[in-house]
Amino acid sequence: MQRLTLTLTLALTAQATLAQDTPDGQWHGGLSVAGAFASGNSSSRTLSANANASLATARDKISLYGLANYGRNKVDGINATTADLLRVGGRYDFNLGPQLFSFGAAEGETNKAGGVRDRYNLTGGVGYHLVKNEANSWDVFGGLGYTASKLTDGSNANGVQVLLGEESSHKLSETTTLKQRLVYYPGGGDLGDRATFDAGLATTISGAWTLNAGLSSRYSDRVPTGTKKTDNLLTVGFGYKF
Repeated sequence: MQRLTLTLTLALTAQATLAQDTPDGQWHGGLSVAGAFASGNSSSRTLSANANASLATARDKISLYGLANYGRNKVDGINATTADLLRVGGRYDFNLGPQLFSFGAAEGETNKAGGVRDRYNLTGGVGYHLVKNEANSWDVFGGLGYTASKLTDGSNANGVQVLLGEESSHKLSETTTLKQRLVYYPGGGDLGDRATFDAGLATTISGAWTLNAGLSSRYSDRVPTGTKKTDNLLTVGFGYKF
């Protein structure tokens, strides 16, 4: 693994790892900022931020998200950046029927510690609601996307890729919700195989305050020499949802 960053700390501001999909025409979501600091024989600092929002109606849904993670260590007077990630994106879903929907999405990312100077994706396709009720939902989807990547070794990887994915949401109890999403991009041209996985667990502890855990994992078959192919980010903290 490129790195497994674990942040166990109280959020400094609000967090709602899981945006709600209630089709009420209102925005739901949240924001989190977390950090860990150490000093002494060695010093380190880790900062992470997570934001998401969604607006759903009976006809369509807009989803927006952002993720940032920065880490830096100093040992024996030598500074090293251990994490340098920024990812933002959005998706629009339009219901074609009770089960069938279409979607379009865009995402931008930089992750220099992971070998990616910048990467942009534009995707579109269709999906199907396998399960959709008040407690659980499970969708499968597929389509085509265009990816433009510039790696830290100066090389480029651009082209069209097929995408296949699934995502689900589960109301485990009156206070706990779990969401997960897996997308696979089969190898195409210089891009190689890619896969992304995101999961989040939120438990209400008082009013709108929640205890949250999130996992973001990225795999890329095409990385600069000396860079590992898998990146993982695990965060845990308190938050607030709206």
